Amino acid sequence: MKETKMEAPFKEKVFITGINGFTGKHLEKHLLGKGFQVYGSTLDETNVSNHFKCDILNENALFDVLNKVKPNYVIHLAAISFVASKNQENIYTVNVFGTINLLNAIQKLDYSLNKILIASSATVYGNVEGELNETMCPKPVNHYGNSKLVMENMIKPYFEKLNIIISRPFNYTGIGQDPHFLVPKILSHYKLGKEKIELGNIDVLREFNDVDFVIRSYTELMLSITRSEIVNVCSGNAISINDILNAMSTIAGYTINVEVNPKFVRPNEIRVLKGSTKKMTHIIGDFTNDFNIKHTLKKMYRSQAT
Repeated sequence: MKETKMEAPFKEKVFITGINGFTGKHLEKHLLGKGFQVYGSTLDETNVSNHFKCDILNENALFDVLNKVKPNYVIHLAAISFVASKNQENIYTVNVFGTINLLNAIQKLDYSLNKILIASSATVYGNVEGELNETMCPKPVNHYGNSKLVMENMIKPYFEKLNIIISRPFNYTGIGQDPHFLVPKILSHYKLGKEKIELGNIDVLREFNDVDFVIRSYTELMLSITRSEIVNVCSGNAISINDILNAMSTIAGYTINVEVNPKFVRPNEIRVLKGSTKKMTHIIGDFTNDFNIKHTLKKMYRSQAT
């Protein structure tokens, strides 16, 4: 059963860290459409009036921006998000200490925020077979997942002082995702008319959700009355990479030849990994069936094809 949520008065303010990132761009557009004033931080120089150049490793700079904007909500997306990033020290510095700086800056404000939503990751669970739920003991197997778990542990002491929800999104994709991620890589091969593609194991089942599903979930969690909780953001729908290839063959009108590259095959890879939706749907309701991978792929392919 869906919980009662706080209705958003017109023109409440949301501040997004990492607003120029893949998820941030989609989230900004979605929230503006909902009638919010949206602001955010970016590492890049910007001429956009509601975007602020601000490094989350600088607590004082974060405070200055937040104190100027005075947001009602904060959604923290800024992070090193690529699992294979070679700068391991930077993963921990940004993902852990950047988050602590943000929470410390928020605590210095002279008012209380309605909600702070912090994006963690389902990679904290590690390679565990089956349906993963929030009561399971995390066992990350890479530095990115471990940095997110350390971040979660460092956030928990703030639960008593601030209204925080930690989200654990499972795999998702969409228009604008960097080409080194799996689905954009596959689509780019089809767009270019490539005859073959090198991949790893194409028969394992994973979630490949739509970024629009994720930002809708974030928005609903932000407006919910829930606090001091960790929540999966997932659909529970696991599909194989082979399913994606078959769908793309229909969309693009031809079949690509797949060559399995041993470098892309992970040792002892589990077959099925997906999230339990029970906690999330209890809080915000169930709209998982509003999204499907074929529609997502069509949107992405048409976007690339233009």
